[in-house]
Amino acid sequence: MPEIKKTNAPITNPELVQAMDAMKQERTNLTEVRFVNTMKNARFLVPANVSQVQNAVANADGTVELKDQPQIQFILFNNSDGKRYFPLFTDASQLEKWGDASSHQRAALTFRDVCHFLKNPPQGIEISGAVVNAYDQNILVPADSFQKMLNTEALTPGTKIQIGTLKEEPTELLDAIKPFLASHEDVEKAYLRIMKREDKPNPNFLLVLDVDVAKLGDNGVREIFDGVAEVAKPHLRGVELAIVPASNNFGVAALKDAVPFYEK
Repeated sequence: MPEIKKTNAPITNPELVQAMDAMKQERTNLTEVRFVNTMKNARFLVPANVSQVQNAVANADGTVELKDQPQIQFILFNNSDGKRYFPLFTDASQLEKWGDASSHQRAALTFRDVCHFLKNPPQGIEISGAVVNAYDQNILVPADSFQKMLNTEALTPGTKIQIGTLKEEPTELLDAIKPFLASHEDVEKAYLRIMKREDKPNPNFLLVLDVDVAKLGDNGVREIFDGVAEVAKPHLRGVELAIVPASNNFGVAALKDAVPFYEK
């Protein structure tokens, strides 16, 4: 469950609105990439019901006391086929286009929060995905697409990228990743590089995994990539992590002069 935070900061996503409008007008690789990149940087307003529940909390002295803690229940939309979608709104004006907006509270979620909710829905509830600005652009995004976007980098065609060797190994990060890789026999080797994109101010880590993509299939590869990303997350220290297979063109280019930090 995403952490509930109080904030008075207004939620606005003008770049995402422009990206959706452009994609609705003409769906191309360029407009899709722009949509994905702005989605990943967005914060959304979502309708919710927030209540206070009492939970037992253990104190340092061994005593237990009851404390009020917030519990959040998100509202889901149903389409004409009966499928459930998580409604995301780019700003208050979009949320207020929903007729029942005044009857509910609202929460602010990051893209990562949305991914967590869709991956871990309430028990017994199947959520097909999310709908962004249901009463305007009405963009439907399948649930599995969120996980793909979370752990992959969408590159604008023509983006210049520099890939190099880390000046200093992030020991904490590597020590966290290695046991996970060792538990998956399909990972032959792993390489960690540094990647600098011209469209981003800061460099990020690039993890290249030598796996048999044909054998594993999309679901198998994604399971490993998602697992590595989850294990790595607490040790990234604010640096983004991109993960690619060694077999695709980008992975092959990234491995020039590279030495693996892990081998099976």
